[in-house]
Amino acid sequence: MNDNLARVIAYLESANRGEVSMSEEIIDQAAEDFKQALKKQFTPQDFSFKPRPSNLGKPLCQLQLAKAGARAEDKPYTFKMIVTFGDAIEAILKAILKSSGVDYKEGDNIEITENLTGETDLYVDDKVDDIKSCSPWAFRNKFLNFEGLKSHDSFGYLTQLHLYSKGAKKKVGGWWAVNKSSGEISYLDDESTEEEVQETVDQALDKMKKLESDVPFKRCFDSIEEKFRKVPTGKRVLGEECYWCDYKFSCWPNLEYKPQEASSAREPRWFYYTNEDEVVDEKNT
Repeated sequence: MNDNLARVIAYLESANRGEVSMSEEIIDQAAEDFKQALKKQFTPQDFSFKPRPSNLGKPLCQLQLAKAGARAEDKPYTFKMIVTFGDAIEAILKAILKSSGVDYKEGDNIEITENLTGETDLYVDDKVDDIKSCSPWAFRNKFLNFEGLKSHDSFGYLTQLHLYSKGAKKKVGGWWAVNKSSGEISYLDDESTEEEVQETVDQALDKMKKLESDVPFKRCFDSIEEKFRKVPTGKRVLGEECYWCDYKFSCWPNLEYKPQEASSAREPRWFYYTNEDEVVDEKNT
């Protein structure tokens, strides 16, 4: 176990026994952090597209649709609650880190290139760390095993951290992850080599160049063959990368989200059916 994570767990166990307290200074800072988060989340924002470390890990086709102003799916009303939970968890975790004796420095605004900036979460042991609040599934499948994160990195967490590392001119650290449901905390080291970090940064900067030069749109992924009990059904559905894309209905105009037709279960799984291998409709972009 990471030494800093061990300190956090030991502190929380001591708190459970009523053996430790949290200083007024740390409490006041956590309260101020959350106050600023509420202001940020509940102040009108400019949602115009701009390349950011947080989105450059996403597929180029998704970024192209965002830049073109394609219609995105409406967020559920719960979305604002979810992101605010994330801000609260970050403030709480930082307070716990300080109280447990983890020596860290606050993140800051960084410049990665002339046209790309970002804001880091924190620096631990002079490395760049990021804080993520996550679902139980993501906690188990992404933040307990580095290969799991690499194989399910639909949100571009690797790219984000590697770009932060370049801008901060510090080594890559890893991710502090908090399970929103159970309160479990993990620390996942980024096991990428220096060559892999540079490759990720180069890929992100190449996407920026392609966005700036308006290269023709092309889907990065095909639909996949649906199977039920390992037998093809003759229908096609979206894969994982497209499933999480906000622009899937613009990219696949005949897309339908419905229960699996081949299943007779009382509560069958739902899939995004493409109905045919559509090409993107320019009217939707």
